[in-house]
Amino acid sequence: MVKYNITVQNQSGSQQKYVLFNKAPVVTGRVQGQIWSNVFATGNTPEGSQTNFTFSGQYSAVVATSQGSPSSGVQVNVSGERDVTLGSKKDDGTAVPGSTLQLIVAEDAPQFSNNPLLNSAFSNAFEIQTGNDFTFSQAKQENYLIGLGGSRTGNGQGGPLATFVPEPSVRYQIQPLNTYYLTVGSYRKGEFIDPSRIGGSIVAIDFNRLQSNVVIVHDDRRNLHIQA
Repeated sequence: MVKYNITVQNQSGSQQKYVLFNKAPVVTGRVQGQIWSNVFATGNTPEGSQTNFTFSGQYSAVVATSQGSPSSGVQVNVSGERDVTLGSKKDDGTAVPGSTLQLIVAEDAPQFSNNPLLNSAFSNAFEIQTGNDFTFSQAKQENYLIGLGGSRTGNGQGGPLATFVPEPSVRYQIQPLNTYYLTVGSYRKGEFIDPSRIGGSIVAIDFNRLQSNVVIVHDDRRNLHIQA
C-alpha cells in the first residue's frame, strides 16, 4: 500500500494551524444534498518549524451522523468504518469488482450489515447499497451520513474524508480522487469543510501527478506553495 507524506514548512512569521482535507469523490447514485469534504488532520506549527501529515492509500467506507444539518463547521461522528478495495482491471482487461457494503438502519442507528454481499463496484470505486428500512426525510432529520474514509497508518481507520446524506434503495458507487487540499484555520478533525468557501490560502496536492512525498512552504506573504 502506498504511503504519502506532506511536510509543511512554516516560514510565515507566526504560529499556524494547518488543515488537511480531501477533494470530494465522484459519486454515482442519487444524492440530493452536497457531497461534503471532512477535515482529515490538523497540525499546530510554530514559526520556523514544520509539521508532517502521513497517511496511506488505504480507503474505507464510513457510516456516521452529524451534530446538526450538514454545513461548514458542523462535526461528524463516525459510528462504523470498513476497509474497502477499489475495483480494478487485470492485465488482460478482466474487471475485478471493488468492495460492496450494505447500509441498514436498526433502531434508528445507521450501520453496515455484517451479511456479505457480492462485490460489484466499478473500476476505481467501491459500493454502498442502501435498503428500504429508512426514508430520505428520516435520514435528513436524524443527520445520517455515508461516505469515504482514510487511514493515517494503513492499519486501521483514520476518520472521514467525505460524507453525504444517503437515500433509500440506491446503489452508490464512490470513486475517491487522490487529491488533497491544505489550508490554514481553526478547524477540527472530522468537521465539514467546503473548499469553495475558504477565503485564505489554500493549495491543491494532486498525487496523480506528484510524487508520494511533497513539501509545502508557507511563506512570509502567507502563500502556500508546493516546493519544486
